[in-house]
Amino acid sequence: MQLPPLKSLLYFKHAAELGSFKLAAEQLYVTQAAISQQIRSLETHLGCVLFERHTRKICLTAKGKLLLPHIRKAFEHLNHGVQVIEEDPQPSVLNLSVLPSFATCWLLPRISSFQRQHPHIRVRIDPSDSLVDFDAGEADLGIRFGKGHYPGLHSEVLASDDMLLAYKPGLIDPLKPLNEQIKSNHLIMDICPDAERAWRILFDKLALTDVLQPHFLEIDNAALVMQATLAGQGIGMLRRQLIQPQLDLAQLEIHPEFEVACDYQYYLAGPVGHFNWHKVKLFRTWLLGQFNSL
Repeated sequence: MQLPPLKSLLYFKHAAELGSFKLAAEQLYVTQAAISQQIRSLETHLGCVLFERHTRKICLTAKGKLLLPHIRKAFEHLNHGVQVIEEDPQPSVLNLSVLPSFATCWLLPRISSFQRQHPHIRVRIDPSDSLVDFDAGEADLGIRFGKGHYPGLHSEVLASDDMLLAYKPGLIDPLKPLNEQIKSNHLIMDICPDAERAWRILFDKLALTDVLQPHFLEIDNAALVMQATLAGQGIGMLRRQLIQPQLDLAQLEIHPEFEVACDYQYYLAGPVGHFNWHKVKLFRTWLLGQFNSL
């Protein structure tokens, strides 16, 4: 069988991943009619229906579900082939997109070490959790906390982490019942899945029902949760990687009987071709060395 046009396969991939012809059209900067036409052309070429069309949504058929992983793999190989021959346009500048909390608590206190080792490389840090347009040169690499699924990008695990019950020294007496101290103190919630799960595990462990659970100060930034905890504003559920310096300096304490492994991990992510760039290899080696020294 002759292969279908590449454009129709690309449109199929975007529509299947987004679950919408409209969203696929917006992402590809074409009309929704163009998406629909290419999909119908592909279905005609293959002799089967790939999508179930409903009023407000589309769903892949069994044949569509079978095709999608192969199309993804094919485009990954195409991207790889193009990117491996790309030259670094700025070999002396390293552009990093980093989660704000990770930038504040982990990277900024350490980055001078990389700069001393490689003074010929200028480092630019964009503290953001927004999607990055690598094709537009917005970043060379991204550091994210997640499950490693970043479509179209190469990703590598940097480290795992644990959620800890942290507080200013003296706020909690580890020899007294924890449930009473939890109820009598303010709690600080980092709005993220791992922190929310850790609080639920703690409440279950302490048999604190919904009625007895205290209210939270909720903050959508782990670095600010750490700052509030350092200021003695309450008890925080924080990641070890982010507060290790404060633990080493005895600025924070953790309860010895509570620790929960995070579902998420830290990842280095970017176009596969970027990992061949000299500056990226140097940064990756330095980064892994920093994590391994903890």
